[in-house]
Amino acid sequence: MPLELPVLDDRNFEQLLEEAKRRIPAHTPEWTNYNVESDPGITIVQLFTFLTDSLLYRANRIPERNRLKFLQLLGIPLQPPAAAGGLITIRNERGPIEALPLEPGVIVAAGNTHFLTRDNVTVLPVEAQVYYKRPIQETDPRYEEYRLRYEALRAATMVAGEATGGGTEVSLTFYETLPMTLPTAGNPNPVLDLTSETATIDQAIYLALLAPKNVDPEDVRAVIANKTLSIGVVPALSGDIPPLLPLRRAAQREPLPELVYEIPDVGTETDVGPGDNARYARLTIRQQPDVLSQEGIVQVALPEASKLQTWTFPEPLQEGTADFPPGIEDEQVRDRLVTWIRLRLPAQGGGQGSINARLSWVGISATRVIQAVPVVNELLGAGNGEPDQVVAVANTPVIAESIRLEIEDENGVWQLWRLTDDLLSAGLDEPVFTLDPESGQIRFGTGVDGGRRPEQGRRIRASYEYGGGPQGNVAIGAINKSFDVRLQGGYKVSNPLPAAGGDEGETVAEGERRIPLYLRHRDRLVTLRDFADVTRRTPGVDVGRVEVLPLFYPPDTQITAPGVVTLLAIPKNDAVRPRWPSPDRLFLHKVCDHLEPRRLVTTEIYVRGPVYVPVYLSVGIQVREGHYWDQVQPAVRERLEEYLSALPPGGPDGAGWPLNRRLLKKDLEAVVTRVTGVEYVESMVMGVEANLDKEEHDLSGLQLPWLASLTLREGAAEPLSSVLGGGEGAAPTTVRTVPVPVARTTC
Repeated sequence: MPLELPVLDDRNFEQLLEEAKRRIPAHTPEWTNYNVESDPGITIVQLFTFLTDSLLYRANRIPERNRLKFLQLLGIPLQPPAAAGGLITIRNERGPIEALPLEPGVIVAAGNTHFLTRDNVTVLPVEAQVYYKRPIQETDPRYEEYRLRYEALRAATMVAGEATGGGTEVSLTFYETLPMTLPTAGNPNPVLDLTSETATIDQAIYLALLAPKNVDPEDVRAVIANKTLSIGVVPALSGDIPPLLPLRRAAQREPLPELVYEIPDVGTETDVGPGDNARYARLTIRQQPDVLSQEGIVQVALPEASKLQTWTFPEPLQEGTADFPPGIEDEQVRDRLVTWIRLRLPAQGGGQGSINARLSWVGISATRVIQAVPVVNELLGAGNGEPDQVVAVANTPVIAESIRLEIEDENGVWQLWRLTDDLLSAGLDEPVFTLDPESGQIRFGTGVDGGRRPEQGRRIRASYEYGGGPQGNVAIGAINKSFDVRLQGGYKVSNPLPAAGGDEGETVAEGERRIPLYLRHRDRLVTLRDFADVTRRTPGVDVGRVEVLPLFYPPDTQITAPGVVTLLAIPKNDAVRPRWPSPDRLFLHKVCDHLEPRRLVTTEIYVRGPVYVPVYLSVGIQVREGHYWDQVQPAVRERLEEYLSALPPGGPDGAGWPLNRRLLKKDLEAVVTRVTGVEYVESMVMGVEANLDKEEHDLSGLQLPWLASLTLREGAAEPLSSVLGGGEGAAPTTVRTVPVPVARTTC
């Protein structure tokens, strides 16, 4: 039978008051007029009735308090609010012409929400503009004009000298210099694909380091020489992420390809003569994360001042040709040029699979930030010598990896103690403690079987960071203040992309519902339900749906792969397509990071989003008499969208469209027929992908239907129209192409 909480007394205020009035004749028979509300005696009875009602209410809470106490003894804390993170840039607009080194921990803010920097950054007196070479297609109306104008380059000494001896024909290919599109509120995720032949002509982008206005570039070169430049790189949010491989295979995996960072190798002669070609020298990398997969900061060491140069072109037509940096048309910008930094793909990509080099933003003087406020040397009290001592910090939620706890020893020296997840795994005299980030409670061992306990009178202090919540998900440019005095004179702080990852903490009710799940999976991924339950609790993201596909191998869905588990994870919210959300890389990485320490080392895990199959519907209906078209039409649309939705409570069974379920046109007709106001469906045309008239379509693997287009009308359905096109790829040629810059504007 189910366990039910006992109710000690269920009487309310009115019942208690009536019972007290009935007792009046038995105890005070001389009091006969007690039905008047204004009687002072009745007022006293009402007062004691209120006190009794309050006492019963508190008594009925005793079982709940006991239950919460038992849950507390289980040692399963509530999940704290997640802290948002992002990138900021620090630009020297009007500050002194000098390098400003900053260590991690600089406080910046967006309104009342504070952030802390996470990387060392040296703010240099330069700004950067990012350019790339976009090829001009032969279909461009002015392509022939460009070809005739620059045909003289074919016979120029520069080209002729390179072409001699090899017998290779020289061909000119034209490009235009474009600045890399910056993220905006309307377009927060622009994409530049370095691997696309139509996006860049040489699979590279160029950072033009510019001196401040009215400052001699030579003075800037002397200041930034031998300094570290922090380059922030943010990949596009769309796309898949690498899987979590078994431990042995992960150790054997080939390194992923990385961007190459180069600077012009000019030498002593800056003038470019006929036959000269561009040479670059690789920069020394001091810190290089995998920026093609996750946003990160690449720290490069700049060379000495004599090598911070660029080329000059006596022949204007030669500027920007071949491998030279793109030409800058604006003379005022060109005069401020200090040097170039080229970021390109390696000549031959290492690792498995094709290189994914889709970038959204690149900038300099960048550092990562996290939503947090620092606290230094907060006194938490003194030890009492008892086992299981508990102290608490004043501010919550605590960022667990930031806490540093020290306890005074008998000589007055502060000794550092270590954070652990399990006191029972510690030795007898080991200085360890546990932390509940949500409540801020710090617990020590017994001194017998679970770590050392603080001695009587020994002071305890902690340094930590706290913060979190959805208020940290600020928009582009919102982080614009700094509390560091060094950044007050002419320096500008800004976040080029939105901050993300801030989330609400877990409520007590949610924590109670999670207890049985935790006791079943013990925070380890073994069964299918373990994968689903643990994934739903990923901090920092709202997971709307999780499906577990054992033995499913996404690179080849035709094989059965033992030891492989694929997770289909769908976000709860999407502003563009609320019924068919698609996870971005930030979402997928957070899920992977949450699963990594909880999986078996022999399991290979793929975290993927759904593969949406576009469905096109044209429906002709007959409206029932007494109903109006303008009311029936939105109802039909709403019902079809709900039926094909990927998220609960949509779908045929209220759990989102099931995986591997066949899509049938007759099912959709039945759905429309059941809408109030529809007499019958006169006709329906269903198209799936490129097929414009289908009766059914099989969905497999990670495929889910997406209602891409819906046309409704009274009477017969309209024929589906589609616009299908695709350019044929150009046949490979054996000629060597020389990129040539052109300007669309004319004098």
